[in-house]
Amino acid sequence: MKVLSSLPVIALAAFSFLGVAAAAKATASPLVGTWVLCQDPDGSPKDTLEFFTEGYGFSRRPSAPMSPFLFKEAKDQLLLAVNAHGNLLNIYMGVSPDRSRLTLKSERTGNEAFYVRVGQEKQNGCTAK
Repeated sequence: MKVLSSLPVIALAAFSFLGVAAAAKATASPLVGTWVLCQDPDGSPKDTLEFFTEGYGFSRRPSAPMSPFLFKEAKDQLLLAVNAHGNLLNIYMGVSPDRSRLTLKSERTGNEAFYVRVGQEKQNGCTAK
């Protein structure tokens, strides 16, 4: 009999969760997905940035451990709070108006690298290796 009395509570919790999940998808960032380094005049190793709807992601580089990050987009700016080997790094990137490129200006050289969505490398003439 206790199982039947718990059923309405479980059903309510399930529907509440589905409602929250639907709301999260409705407000998901247009940046969600995987982005790849396309061009970098400084010759950094090719890496990817993977963004998830919940506001976190991972930076992945071939011969290095992945680095988790939190992200927040505001207008044409993107803030990544990256956990790099236990150190918190704030990285500011630009977002193109059409959301097709993420740009990163090197503080060291002043050069600008950019990322594109995976699958868009040929259209953007990517040269990063």
